[in-house]
Amino acid sequence: MTTRLAGAAYRLPPDSESVASILDRERDRVASALAAVGPALRARVLEELEIDRVRTCGPSDPFDLMAGAAHDALATAGIDGNHVDLILDYSTLPGEAGVSSPLAHRLSEELGAKTSLNLSFKFGGCAGFHLAVKQAGALMRTDPRLKVALLVATDSPPPGNRSLLPITVQGDAGSAVVLTRDGGAGPEIVATEVLTLGHLHRVIRLEPGPGGVGLHLAVDARMLEEEVLPIFYLHFHRLLQKIYADARLTTADIDLVVYSNLSGSDRRGFMRAMGFHPDKAPRTCMAECGHTFASDLVLNYVDLQTQGAIRPGQWLLCASAGIGFTWGVTLVRT
Repeated sequence: MTTRLAGAAYRLPPDSESVASILDRERDRVASALAAVGPALRARVLEELEIDRVRTCGPSDPFDLMAGAAHDALATAGIDGNHVDLILDYSTLPGEAGVSSPLAHRLSEELGAKTSLNLSFKFGGCAGFHLAVKQAGALMRTDPRLKVALLVATDSPPPGNRSLLPITVQGDAGSAVVLTRDGGAGPEIVATEVLTLGHLHRVIRLEPGPGGVGLHLAVDARMLEEEVLPIFYLHFHRLLQKIYADARLTTADIDLVVYSNLSGSDRRGFMRAMGFHPDKAPRTCMAECGHTFASDLVLNYVDLQTQGAIRPGQWLLCASAGIGFTWGVTLVRT
């Protein structure tokens, strides 16, 4: 079975806020997180974040970002909504949008996809893209009637929880990717590899807020520094070696890297640790959008398309790690 990336799109809310304003408003949260880590990490985070502003939904429904991106991605693919066979929602923090009803079902109604199989899962973080691609591919291989898959996500954190230091600062976005099987146009999804470690699930947690009011996104900064960072790039390396061996490629064969928007220091660390020249990961909208959880890779892929950086015949490597803790890489041939 051949799976193609027939269309991709993202939507951002119109409003934005400076990171400086967010860090000032959430100063107690920031101080607590940075006090738990060593001075070297503390300095690197503040100096090399490289995120200036983030987009924010405010009172708007994050579902509208997802729905708008889905319409755009389907239009790019030239596919009508009623021809969608599978909808897979991999949002991590969809705000209030995901509380009352499953977003995949709501989107199915919005698109007129009356016979689609609608599924959702949470807490893949920005590695949710790879989990969604792998799950969609598995379902499409077992059922030849599933010819068009729509992978969607939308993320907006609970109020007062945009600072995720010492990792990143979160912005809001919605995104969509259309996958088709056995025919059609678009880059080919050659392989996807994922890795999860259950004993690290406490690194980032969604908990009841103070006094049981609202929700609180808790980051265990000490656990992150002592248990995650020492193995962070090691697991990426392991996944890349497997994907290279299966495709008979080397690092030198990769033309472009599509990476997540955690921070400038993280992006540079990944490129250096994996042996890539920095030019293989051109700048995208990270400085103006921040880390958008599940939508990062789609934002950066679409921005690279818009820049004209993606050309036929290239090898693209998409890589990200997320809540859980989860690592993922996807190999694409344009």
